[in-house]
Amino acid sequence: MDQSLVGVGSTRGCVPPEPDQRIAFVPSDLVMEQGDRPFVVIVRSREELGQWLSHPPAGLQRLEVNGLLADPDAWEPATQSSSNVPLDVFLASPGLQFSDLYRLVEVCAVRDVRVSMPASPGFLRALKLAVALRLPVRLLPGQPAPEVCAELTEAVTFYLRDPMVETPMEFFHSVMAFMCGGDTGSLWTILEEDPALFLRQDPEGRSRLPRVSGSPSPEVSLPTFVETRFKQLVEQDTECTTCPWRQICQGYFKWPDPSYDCREIKQLFSIIKAAADEVRQELAYQD
Repeated sequence: MDQSLVGVGSTRGCVPPEPDQRIAFVPSDLVMEQGDRPFVVIVRSREELGQWLSHPPAGLQRLEVNGLLADPDAWEPATQSSSNVPLDVFLASPGLQFSDLYRLVEVCAVRDVRVSMPASPGFLRALKLAVALRLPVRLLPGQPAPEVCAELTEAVTFYLRDPMVETPMEFFHSVMAFMCGGDTGSLWTILEEDPALFLRQDPEGRSRLPRVSGSPSPEVSLPTFVETRFKQLVEQDTECTTCPWRQICQGYFKWPDPSYDCREIKQLFSIIKAAADEVRQELAYQD
């Protein structure tokens, strides 16, 4: 058995916040006094990045950096150790932007850095380079197209079997932990998309649903969105009703289109489950 599978049951970095400590994601120009409430600032310019790194207020958990990786001059403040504010660097087009990840090498020497990216065509190049640079990854699958599902299958095999993988690769990491008996929460929590715990705002400061622009309709309750949505999917007799992975998924892959075909996603979960069974057998043998 590949030794890279041993010990993947750790849930480091995946423990959800308490309900009374929900994290707000706030655009930089809308940040007001937060007190001790945990929040994340979304920055889109080098000026904003330098500002929050130099003067981090109480409650600041990290900076979500959007659209700056292509700017070679934006990262100098992040290589300084005057503060230890972590960064979550978002790649909107990982298949095209992957080589820009080299700009984070000096940054991650002085602060924690995570790379987040959508599962869009070509993402695997960025994912493999991030792993080679020992950067944790958060892969946001959404409702992947068939060609992307093929990349996801290659990616999960890489995560499970390649000995060079030494950093967490979400969502694979926590799904593996769940199947090894860990308490990780659902994919909504793992990928920080549950609006009950992670409150995102649009440019006008209105709370919004995950993966949908604009504010939700008045009848939508953000704190119960995931639970209510999943209950509706079961009542409508979608494939969630009999899905063996419903506990970890909770209808994640049925949003926003409830008719999305999860056939290839189920195969992906089966690959992870087989690896989890290997881990269990290996640990039982060692005992």
